[in-house]
Amino acid sequence: MYGRCSMPRRMPFAGVRKAISQRLRPGFHEALPVALMVEYSADKLLEHRRMLGNRVSFTAYGVKAAALALREMPELNVTLEGEELVYHDDVNIAVAVHTPRGLRAPVVREADKKTLIEISNLIDEYAEKGKSGEITLAQQSGHSFTVTNLGMMGITYFTPIINPPDIAILAMGTTKPQTIPTNSGWKIAYIGYLTLVFDHRAIDGVPAAQFLSIIKKFLENPEQLEV
Repeated sequence: MYGRCSMPRRMPFAGVRKAISQRLRPGFHEALPVALMVEYSADKLLEHRRMLGNRVSFTAYGVKAAALALREMPELNVTLEGEELVYHDDVNIAVAVHTPRGLRAPVVREADKKTLIEISNLIDEYAEKGKSGEITLAQQSGHSFTVTNLGMMGITYFTPIINPPDIAILAMGTTKPQTIPTNSGWKIAYIGYLTLVFDHRAIDGVPAAQFLSIIKKFLENPEQLEV
């Protein structure tokens, strides 16, 4: 005799999940997303982080590197709003934060002018606010670029949806040891993984690749992030 079959539980697709889908839908259905991926040497970053007492998150390094890259290439510090490209002077970067109530993306304002520790502390503050649902809509508005990090989950590369009205998003993967060749043999080095997803309507592949290369340069030379 067969046991009873349980019935699937149905819930309306509403509330937070529906709001998130509606907010991100233009980044998937309207954008022309292209992904560029690159590895970077993370040895100096890990040493720099140790010098700061491991107080700075990897996400903060990514935010500051992206902020300085946006300062070097202001053609990426752009939002696509309707039929207009809006060029921004301030470098305001949203950071994807997982919360019990779903994804949030609070903004680090003037990230290019903040120190690594200031950025890291602000991200930690947002993470705590996210646990209690205290991240406001105002704190999630006014961005022109977004950084997301799944490295703590062991993910290398991933292709997030662009956060409207931005034209690009940086995805940070994990760092892990690899054996690499040297002139005298082999050595163990830590490698990090980056993906830049950009909207080809607003920017072409070559400048997007140049932008990602600048981010890589800053992460491989973290002392330059203290500007």
